Amino acid sequence: MRIQVQSVKKTNNDYLIQYQAGGALPFVPHDIVLIHGKQYFIGTILKVEPEQALARINPQYENQLTGSIGLELAFSPTVSIQGADSIVEKLGYFPPFHYDRITAANMTKDQITLTIELSPATVLVPKSPDLEPSSEAPVTPETPAKDVPRYAVTFTFLETKEHVLTPVEAENIILQLDFRYEEADMVVDIDALSGLSGSFLCRGIRAEIAELNE
Repeated sequence: MRIQVQSVKKTNNDYLIQYQAGGALPFVPHDIVLIHGKQYFIGTILKVEPEQALARINPQYENQLTGSIGLELAFSPTVSIQGADSIVEKLGYFPPFHYDRITAANMTKDQITLTIELSPATVLVPKSPDLEPSSEAPVTPETPAKDVPRYAVTFTFLETKEHVLTPVEAENIILQLDFRYEEADMVVDIDALSGLSGSFLCRGIRAEIAELNE
C-alpha cells in the first residue's frame, strides 16, 4: 500500500512517521517491510497507530521517507514462525541473527533443524541491530561474561524443498538470516561469514529459545 508522509521524527535508527493513508497499515510489530521510495530498502515495523508508525531503517535511506512511499510486507516473524513471540519476550525484538553461530544442524529430505547460539552483540544491543551487516563482526562492549545471558534459538523448518546449501563446516557463522514469502512457501536465505550458507523453501517454521547453562 502507499502512504503520504507528513513528517518524520528520528531517534537513533528509529523513525516516527506521521502519514495519511487510505486505511490502517496492515502490519504488526516486528514485521519486516519493503519500503519503496526512490529505491527499495528494508525496514522493521516497531509500532503502528492511526496516522503514525514507528519503523527502524538504515539511516542512509532517511531522505527517502518523504512524499508518497510504498510499503510491502516481506515477512512477519510473529505471524509465520511458531514460537517467535517467546524470542521477542526474551530479547525485546526478533533478531536478524547477524554474526551468530550455528552450533548444530540436522538435515533430511523434508526437514531442517538449526540451532543458533546468539552472539553477545545480539543479546546486549537489542535496540540497535545492523540492518545491513558488514563482513566484519562488530566490537562487543566489554562486559563480564557472567553478566551476559547466553541463549540459543532452535529452528525447525517443515516440509522443506529445493535445498541449495553448502556443507556444514567446523565454524558456521551467519552474516544474515533472511525470511520471505514466495506464494504458498517461505524462502529461507542464509548468508555466512563462514560455513553453512544457501537457501531452501519450507511450509512451516517452529522456533524455540533456551538459556544456556554454564
